[in-house]
Amino acid sequence: MSDLERIGFIGLGNMGGAIALRLLRAGYPLTVLDLDENKMKPLVVEGAETASSPRQLADRSTIVVASLQSEAVQEVACGKVGIIQSENKNLAFVDLSSTAPELAIELSDALRARGIEMLDAPVSGADIGATNGELTVFVGGSYAGYQRCLPVLQQIGRTVTYLGKNGNGQIAKRINQMMQAMSELAIYEGMQLATKTGLDLRMFARAVSGGCAQSWRLDELVDDVFNKGDKKYKLKLRPGRTGNALAMAKSAGLTLPGAEAAHRVFSEKDWKIVIDFEK
Repeated sequence: MSDLERIGFIGLGNMGGAIALRLLRAGYPLTVLDLDENKMKPLVVEGAETASSPRQLADRSTIVVASLQSEAVQEVACGKVGIIQSENKNLAFVDLSSTAPELAIELSDALRARGIEMLDAPVSGADIGATNGELTVFVGGSYAGYQRCLPVLQQIGRTVTYLGKNGNGQIAKRINQMMQAMSELAIYEGMQLATKTGLDLRMFARAVSGGCAQSWRLDELVDDVFNKGDKKYKLKLRPGRTGNALAMAKSAGLTLPGAEAAHRVFSEKDWKIVIDFEK
């Protein structure tokens, strides 16, 4: 690896820890940071170094990658000991977190004023995608920044797509979440109808996963039931996912009747759903 590819990684949760490990095993010199020291230990054992603050991590890196809860991103990027305080003149910041598009624009403007290029690059594909390097990555930012960081992003994602200016990555992620939530509702209602009409749920799920109703979540369901032997499958339908997209649509002067209907359903009760294949 060249000297331009020293990676700093902040946020070692289920997805972040798996991604950081992939980068380390791919040969990138890695410095890590997490509030929970125990999450850093497995990476240190494999050769990573640690930092005590985002600024210190940025000083030691040329590309900083973050995988954080949305409320932590601003402090890490632009706080008193944030990345923005680094004197490193050859720094790029890749934010894998899911945040508001407006925040991505605000932070990228602030960082760019300090000579730090930022990509908002939220991901989709769950923990298994992070482990296997098969995430989908939605990238917003300068094209030059995208080209520079692409080799790193290709270690993270099977599909890495440049979508234009900062904020566009987060916009795409929110639309993706809306579409996913609506497909999950379709799975649940389809399974309800299949049960009431006397179909075998296992065989029905297998059949429709091979047809036009196929989706990532339906493939996961079939894999869990047939390959892993699970008897129950859990869905969590979150109104925030449709709500965020509807807010964007309203700002754009667009009506989305399907998403509005799904949002009303999601908002009625706690939509932590179990599809029981034992019945």
